[in-house]
Amino acid sequence: MYTTGAKRSCATADMTAATQVADYAIDCKGPEMLYAGQNLNDNEWHTVRVSRRGKYLKLIVDEVQPVEDQMTGDHTRLEFHNIETGIVTERRYMSNVPSNFIGHLQSLMFNGMPYIDLCKIGDIDYCELNARFGFKIIIADPVTFKTKSSYVALSTLQAYASMHLFFQFKTTSADGLILFNSGDGNDFIVIELVKGYLHYVFDLGTGPSLIKGNSDKLLNDNKWHNVLISRDTNNLHTVKINSKLITQNTVGARNLDLKGDLYIGGIAKDMYKTLPKLVASREGFQGCLASVDLNGRLPDLISDALYCNGQIERDCEGPSTTCQEDSCGNQGVCLQQWDGFSCDCSMTSYTGTLCNDLSVPMIQRASFGTQERK
Repeated sequence: MYTTGAKRSCATADMTAATQVADYAIDCKGPEMLYAGQNLNDNEWHTVRVSRRGKYLKLIVDEVQPVEDQMTGDHTRLEFHNIETGIVTERRYMSNVPSNFIGHLQSLMFNGMPYIDLCKIGDIDYCELNARFGFKIIIADPVTFKTKSSYVALSTLQAYASMHLFFQFKTTSADGLILFNSGDGNDFIVIELVKGYLHYVFDLGTGPSLIKGNSDKLLNDNKWHNVLISRDTNNLHTVKINSKLITQNTVGARNLDLKGDLYIGGIAKDMYKTLPKLVASREGFQGCLASVDLNGRLPDLISDALYCNGQIERDCEGPSTTCQEDSCGNQGVCLQQWDGFSCDCSMTSYTGTLCNDLSVPMIQRASFGTQERK
């Protein structure tokens, strides 16, 4: 998130947002680390406050219980020569280099100085900037699954005691398997689209459970949607779709013992018949996935894949042809699909791909016999 540096390791500090917690590190005869917060990669705003007085450090996230510690050694003075946000360039002076920050940052104050605002108005001696001011939905590392038989396999999802997953998706298909990982015994996890709604299906060893996402409209609308699915150590499951949240507690086993490959976008055709009964999917996901975060692991769905199947491409182009008011003739209904559109002519008297062919009704001939009068 931000880092300060000098030409000696004793004058280096950094603040990073990891998968579920914020950590504050001071590298001065060995780094001092403080951790606070949880589930911070939920696409919501969080407030972080860091303070130091001599050897005493304090880290507060979202105005809850502060985390405090004391530095070891005799050093109490930190001399900073530069402040960096989002990325670390002076890596040679750091013992542990964090990954680059992807997200939004505002109101950065350092010793009372609003450095982002000063950089924006040019009221600072030196400022190098390649980020953008203003709020914009971030779609990180998008990948397109062009057919319903396309999928990638990754190494096993690590979700034994707890889990925090985040991803974004965009599709026009109402059904499709997004994520699957089997496990030891009956353990498994599935995320799927069923009739335009998100389903989270899992088994921790005491029988399968299904949690349906709370969304007030169909999700196969060719728009980006944010999905967060988590499970804490008390078996509280959370499913958040955009701003709609649902939670559910489960009893019994608490650990998810997964094994084998983690499948993203679908599975092999012959595997669908072996899925548990609560899983509805019989085909893969067709559309775009982005910003995939698997318990703090940020995989590149293509380069990190153990193997790929079908047509998978970087970026997200979306449907090449979209429904317009005049796409279908004679009041036919346009049905948007990922690779184009089709026309439903069933409520018209026309046929053809665009409902432009007049349907000629078949005239049934009937003969009625006559009965002679007696």
